[in-house]
Amino acid sequence: MEAKFFSADAAKQLKVFTLGHFVVINGDTYLCESHGRSRKVWELFKYLLVNHDRILLPEVIAEQLWPEQPYEDPKSAVRTLIYRLRSLLGGGVDLIKFNQGGYTFNRHQDLWLDITEFEASCRQARKAAKQGLAQEAVTLYRQGLALYKGDLLPECAYSDWLIPLRSHYRRLYLQSVVDLALVLKETQAHAEIVEEITRALLIDYFEEELHLLLLEALLGEGKVAQAKWHYENVTAVFYREMSLKPSLAMKRMLRIIQERNGDGGDVLDFSAFRQTMQDRQQAIGAFLCDPEFFNIVCNLEIRRADRNNQSGLLALLAVTSADFSGETAKQRQNYMTALQEVLQDTLRKSDVFCRFGQQQFMALLPNTTTEQGQRILQRLAAGLKDRELLLKSRLQPLSSSGQS
Repeated sequence: MEAKFFSADAAKQLKVFTLGHFVVINGDTYLCESHGRSRKVWELFKYLLVNHDRILLPEVIAEQLWPEQPYEDPKSAVRTLIYRLRSLLGGGVDLIKFNQGGYTFNRHQDLWLDITEFEASCRQARKAAKQGLAQEAVTLYRQGLALYKGDLLPECAYSDWLIPLRSHYRRLYLQSVVDLALVLKETQAHAEIVEEITRALLIDYFEEELHLLLLEALLGEGKVAQAKWHYENVTAVFYREMSLKPSLAMKRMLRIIQERNGDGGDVLDFSAFRQTMQDRQQAIGAFLCDPEFFNIVCNLEIRRADRNNQSGLLALLAVTSADFSGETAKQRQNYMTALQEVLQDTLRKSDVFCRFGQQQFMALLPNTTTEQGQRILQRLAAGLKDRELLLKSRLQPLSSSGQS
């Protein structure tokens, strides 16, 4: 799994993953976070870990981590937790120092940390790109970006002390994706740009520069229709979610798309964007896309599932009337519209689906076991039953090696 991303420091005893998930490995032993007596110990570990460059006073630690539990003697309480943390990490690891009345974390002592490796790889890649070492830069960027599996310590979503750091690493990830795309652009590696940008849009869909690079790469591959569809879709979502009309850069891109498509003419009337937004309701629930874009995302998820031995499912979905009466073409279209609405209302935001032929939808359900997939189908069926419709469905593992 993650071991393939270890650098020359891979032999270090303690390995800590914080991006997208929290995992601590001591030698060959996985130290699992729990919600029992060790919960505060792990909270303290995370706090010391990300604030490694500061001397942290016990009073500050207690106030930041547990403001709802004022301690009469925070020094004693934190000292006890420090002792338990050292015991938990093992005697061969000495990461926590006491200095000037406070505690500090030594990242350089027998520790491999994903955020350290992530920053170092991106920094070295940027340097290599400036020196004209394109292939080395691409390798380093990919090495760093592969470590970014999501926000910093996502399980601490409501911890104010993490907000600046979480924003820092997300910003570094997005900027590094842009920088990598610019390096790939020099060799006209359009397909690789599409792959990298598509993955980044799953992290942050509202980064306009990513969409511009994706549209340019799609045009570079000659996929004009897909570029046009993506432009209309993204501008509709931007207007719905943030009341943003297309920027000058996006309007220039539209003119290029129209020229390549033979449309010519003026910039489309913005009412078309609003209509697209209303029809697709893109940002409300699951992500609706065209089949070609779905195929790109699906391939990325299959690779991720194979790499991390994760579960995932593909679902083939259709619908029919509950009374099995004869169906006209218009009725069938109404049924598909109803199925689309139920899918967007029921599936998760991380799920992706597309129209698959005239009478079916295909849905990608990442990180989903067969049992979870069956529960999802039950919810979909219940939503359609309210509309007097019946769900027809099939589930298939996303990857032959995924555990379902």
